[in-house]
Amino acid sequence: MARATRSTHPVQALREVTTLLEASILLCLAKPGKKAVHELRTFTRRIEAQFELLSMLPELPPHDEQQRKALRLLKKLRQAAGQVRDIDVQRNLIRDEAASHKAPSRTNSEIRKEASHLRRDLNRKRDKEADRLLRLLRKHRTTLPDVFQELLDALAPAESITVSEAKLTALVRGWYKDHRDRHTPDAVPHDTAELHLLRKRAKLARYLAESAPKSATAAHRLAAQFEKLQQAGGKWHDLLILAEVAASDLGNSAKLPQRFAAKADRALATFKRRLRYKM
Repeated sequence: MARATRSTHPVQALREVTTLLEASILLCLAKPGKKAVHELRTFTRRIEAQFELLSMLPELPPHDEQQRKALRLLKKLRQAAGQVRDIDVQRNLIRDEAASHKAPSRTNSEIRKEASHLRRDLNRKRDKEADRLLRLLRKHRTTLPDVFQELLDALAPAESITVSEAKLTALVRGWYKDHRDRHTPDAVPHDTAELHLLRKRAKLARYLAESAPKSATAAHRLAAQFEKLQQAGGKWHDLLILAEVAASDLGNSAKLPQRFAAKADRALATFKRRLRYKM
């Protein structure tokens, strides 16, 4: 029986994830539902992670121009899909908050009323953002495969390059630590922008580690660590944005903005604790 490989093939992995992105675009065009939009956004990030891995490898053929074109397109898709995804998350959080206040009381009645109003506004906004995403996908549906094919053609001479599991995990740890230390060398940051940056770095570090074959258990253990950090940061960020959206829609004195702000503070404390863990 052949021994399972634990080495990563970066160019092959890039080829595979671009195929998955194209499939997710077709699903979104058919129906931009929550799952389809989430997968579309996720695949744009996974491709960006592969670009980061390629940037760490020596002696690759010239491909900067093709990669820049791909990144510009990915950014447009990611941002448009991200707007829809954020609203989907916000609607779920509002629904769950209203469901936890079903007991008869004046306060609970006010919370449910605020939740209903906010969800209606978000439903309308979601329709607008989904339409914008669909227009963008239709516009680039035929150009996107060509952009990635040009990139993959440029990288074709490096198709056989492999990265061992040990080297991959070392690269991922070093890449994350370098970016973290560059911004917060001594302590967990308090600045929202820096926290947001570390959350995104953790997500890309997770996707970098997950590019290893399933048999690469050490790489996937590392990916799981980064996933926990990413999820902690994501929960904080989603609640923070929702508190701002609720305050803008309902006013600062409404109950929901205050509740979501308090939950965001608790989620931030959890995120900061996880940031202290050694990867």
